Amino acid sequence: MGDPSERIMLDRRAVSTYGVLFVLAVAVVGATGAPTLAAGESGSTDGPTADGVYHDRSQCPSIGTEGGGSSGDGSTASSHSRESYPDAPHMDVARGDIAAIETGIGRNQAGSVRIESTNGEFNVTLTFANNDGRKPATLYLNTYLAGNESAAADLAYTAGDDDRVAVEERDAVSGSPMPVGAYDVSIETESGTETKRLTVDDPSVDDLTLLRAPGDRFDRLDTDRSITDGRESGVVSDPLLSADGPQAALGDTMVYRLNASGIYGLLAAQGGGSAETNFLEIADDGDVFNLSIRSTGECQASVDVSSSVDSGALDVVPDSTDETLYVTADLRRVASNTDSADSFLGRGRAAYQFEAGSHITDSDVTTDLEYVVLDREYEYDGDRGILTRSAASAQPVAGETNLAPGTNLTLNVTETGGDYGTRARATVADDGSFETEVDLSDAPDNERFTLSIAQISNSRTLLTTGDAAETAVWFEEYESPSSDEVTVVDDVRVALEDDGFVAAYAVPPDEQVTHEDLIGRSDSLESGVQDPEVALDETLTDSQVVVLAVHRNTDDDARFDYPADDSPVRIDGETVYAAGRVVLSGDSSVPPRDPRFLSVRLRPADEITGTPVPTATPSETRTATRTDGPVTTTELPPPTLRDDGTETATPGEEGTTAPNGTADSNGTVGPNGTAAGTDTDDGGPTDELGPGFGPAAVLVAVVLLAVAAVARRP
Repeated sequence: MGDPSERIMLDRRAVSTYGVLFVLAVAVVGATGAPTLAAGESGSTDGPTADGVYHDRSQCPSIGTEGGGSSGDGSTASSHSRESYPDAPHMDVARGDIAAIETGIGRNQAGSVRIESTNGEFNVTLTFANNDGRKPATLYLNTYLAGNESAAADLAYTAGDDDRVAVEERDAVSGSPMPVGAYDVSIETESGTETKRLTVDDPSVDDLTLLRAPGDRFDRLDTDRSITDGRESGVVSDPLLSADGPQAALGDTMVYRLNASGIYGLLAAQGGGSAETNFLEIADDGDVFNLSIRSTGECQASVDVSSSVDSGALDVVPDSTDETLYVTADLRRVASNTDSADSFLGRGRAAYQFEAGSHITDSDVTTDLEYVVLDREYEYDGDRGILTRSAASAQPVAGETNLAPGTNLTLNVTETGGDYGTRARATVADDGSFETEVDLSDAPDNERFTLSIAQISNSRTLLTTGDAAETAVWFEEYESPSSDEVTVVDDVRVALEDDGFVAAYAVPPDEQVTHEDLIGRSDSLESGVQDPEVALDETLTDSQVVVLAVHRNTDDDARFDYPADDSPVRIDGETVYAAGRVVLSGDSSVPPRDPRFLSVRLRPADEITGTPVPTATPSETRTATRTDGPVTTTELPPPTLRDDGTETATPGEEGTTAPNGTADSNGTVGPNGTAAGTDTDDGGPTDELGPGFGPAAVLVAVVLLAVAAVARRP
């Protein structure tokens, strides 16, 4: 067999040899003028897609009033959700809810519980065993199921923990949810008989209201107790009111509170392992009720309740003791018919639709809520939005926001163009304010920093230490709503020490940005922090990187005059600018965010005069001979605005130098800092021998010369 490693090496050598021969063969074919071979498809490279996986709700048992089951078997009912069960005692319930009856049966004792309506329409006797010694031993009576003769006993009558309950005798039942009325509950134990009164009332559907909580508390508001405690502590609060309804910020936990009765026994009757599973069994069926949450603005975004439950962005929290059903949602993460959470900004509507003919209502009933979702807002306490601090500890930072009270904020401070960074934390107060102290004792003095709030996008502002200049610009990316063209650049932020402008520059192929690349400008801006819109003089038809630079309003005429006036702002000799992407909607071929060789050289206006400088242009066809005659005016490009006294250059041989020091792609240097490429025509590039003199012609010439030389020999 031989050494396996040796065999592998031989195989590799064989492959390498064949590869070299193949490359040589291709080279020979190419050299002899053979046609180019197009690469064909060798097979599909498509792989399986990763579709979202949804839970199979058909596995959750659905138990209705006509469902079957054993009527005599006892059960601990430990497998189904008890989230819709009330606190004990609960003896005044709506039809379809759950009663909690304290039996008083002692530890390790058993007793008999008889439930009988005062009109004799309902009469059931149960056996209850207190096996765990819990005081008091509680019997839960589901009025939605108990009236059904064939109802599953383990869900109609349940006990806690290891206690057991079973149907001993059923004299009369209604065949439907327990009728409205009064019931006597007689509990017989070794110590005697005690009678209690149970009242079953008509169910009702009342109002739907909105509460809100911090977005980072969503996962912790998953029980009725946590919401109740949150109400007491202020973490769950009433939203601010407006003419259009209550207001919440996008990212707040939305708490939709339905005041209704008659649904909690129905929830438990589904037998699922969670309140969400039981809720969806009912809502998806739609025979009793359903829930819709949507925006009513331009986008018409609609929440997919089922998928949002699966993804963990929507929870159902029943509180049967207070006859309240909470649905909590994070609108940033819910599944919807749109791709962006911003679709929920603006007016919204949540509604429950209760169908006619159920045990709850005889006619269709809708209870709804209209509200407003705002984008996250903030305001720093600073002069025109700019914060001037010292490079010392305990530097105060304060402001206001529309985020829910109790929201935890992280404030980040990063050095502009440097490595320093620190952070501090703050909590939103009941009135929307926040304040904290930032330790800047290790920060460089006389420096600029970006201050931002991690929980709020585009919350950047300028923080300075010492005598640092109060100017900065931020821009990363703007996606145009159009897929064809871009006429403005948005999503820009600028801090200005004095009045000025923001100008846009295209990035040329050589990535050397000068004043000649100017493509747009903003309106006149006042000092302070602003979010300007930059109008473009030239419409962009493809995605590309642009540079946004800050300019002064030097002549105070509120009109952008660069390069004649209104010079760019420079700090430590460098232009204040930001580079970012402008992307057409739907364009997948986005340029790199940070050009590798980007250089921004915007000279002051007083270095740029208005005298035109002619720029030499190579002839369309390069030849080995140079033109001795005068250059006509038709060969000149449009004049530029610079005149530094340098003589106009004519096209020279490779390796020569022309004014302003920018190299052509063919090795020469072009005037005015522009780069020129090598011209080609349809017949291919020409070379130093003139047009048409390819390798074949050279070979023929050499052969002829050799023959002539031999012929001249004596």
